[in-house]
This record gives sequence, structure tokens and C-alpha cells, in this order.
Amino acid sequence: MRRIVAAAVLAALAACGGDARPEAPVAAASHGKKEQPAARAEAGRPARPQRIDPRRGGLDVVLGEWAVTPEAPAIRPGIVTFVIHNRGSMGHGYEMELEGESSGHGSGDLFEAESELVQPGESTKMTVTLAPGIYEIECLVDGHDDMGMEGVLEVREDAPLVAVEEPRRPGRISIEDFAFDPSVAIVPAGTEVVWRNADPAEHTVTSVSGDFGSDAIGSGGSFSRRFTEPGVYEYRCAIHPEMTGKVRVE
Repeated sequence: MRRIVAAAVLAALAACGGDARPEAPVAAASHGKKEQPAARAEAGRPARPQRIDPRRGGLDVVLGEWAVTPEAPAIRPGIVTFVIHNRGSMGHGYEMELEGESSGHGSGDLFEAESELVQPGESTKMTVTLAPGIYEIECLVDGHDDMGMEGVLEVREDAPLVAVEEPRRPGRISIEDFAFDPSVAIVPAGTEVVWRNADPAEHTVTSVSGDFGSDAIGSGGSFSRRFTEPGVYEYRCAIHPEMTGKVRVE
């Protein structure tokens, strides 16, 4: 009998154009505004990281003992402003030259550009127009290129854009551009802190108080330590003492 009654109700609803399912709630009026991408990212999977042309806002180049580190290994041609930072302990400068156009090579016009001498802790800018090609980059101080302060920068139309960094996991510290990033890491007690060297030069993680320390960390290498007691732990690079950082354990 119950099945017959239910069937009759369903038939009546169908005849009236109804639906046996409960009516879905009506969303509040949006006044014509579209949902922002950030809101969708919070509700589900995070949005893909933004990608930008590394020339925007200037291309950072970091100088230090003994490396020249551009923000990106390849950029697109056109007007480029280099923002040159000296993170070393002595004077350095930045120069670049298009391969194949130095004296004795090729017949084109010589392209060579160099910055002023930059003192430790200071920065300068240099704006040039770059054509496609491979450029030799190095420190302009005599002998510093032989110490490792040299490299290449590729300029090409299809140079990849760089990704804007996503927030790092707590306890992850990057050693890059002759600095610890973040310079102050705040972590809960029991966290294993990992330092990873993204510079071409070697660095160390050396406690100021002598509680902990690493050997020289090569490019791509890492060092880790677990912090169990609350407090502030100061450290520096023993090779480049101007590089300092802190781990605050709460």
C-alpha cells in the first residue's frame, strides 16, 4: 500500500512539472561580481603560481666571494635593467660581453657593458639593450673571474618566465644570493630545520654560541638540525660572516 501511495505522489508531481528531490537552496545575490580566483584556491586546490618576466622591476645580480649569481640564467631580448648587489666583503663590479664579438672574433660591433665598482653591502643599476645571444658575465675586478666570479647569461626570445615563489614550509631556509631566506625562521619546538644552498658558492651554517654547525655546504647541498628547546638561536656563515640568521623556537 505504501508503494502505491508513493507512486501516486510521484505521478502527481510529474504531472505538475515538479521534482521529487528537495529544492536546492538559492544562493545570495552577487551583484554581478565574479568569484575571485583566490576564493576558489582556498576552497580547493591552490592556484598555480604566477609566472613573470624576470626583467620586470630589474634583473637582480648578486656578487660575492666567489660567484656571480643572476636571478635567472636566461632572459628575453630588449631593454634590461640589472640591479647589482654586492653581498661580499670586498669591492666587486659587474661586466658582460657578447660572445663572439670580442677582439679577434667575428666582425660585428663590440658589445661590452660594465657597472661601477660596488662596495660591500651596496647596490647599483645598469640599463642596457640586449640582442639575442650568449653573454659572458663576470666581476670586473682583475683576478676575480679566475676565483670563480664568472658565468654566462643567455638572451633568447623563448626564455622561460620565472615562477613567483610560494610560501615555504616552516623550518625550510634557503641559502641564496649570499643571504639566509628567511633571515629569521620561527618554528615550534621539535621542528627539524633544513638549510639548502641554492648559491654556486659554498656556505656554512655555524652557531654563534657554538651549539651546532655544518661543514662547507656545496651548491645544491643541505644541512639540518632539530630544535627541541624554545629560544633564539643565532648563526652565520663562517666563510661569509656578514651572512647572519636566527631560528626562533617557540
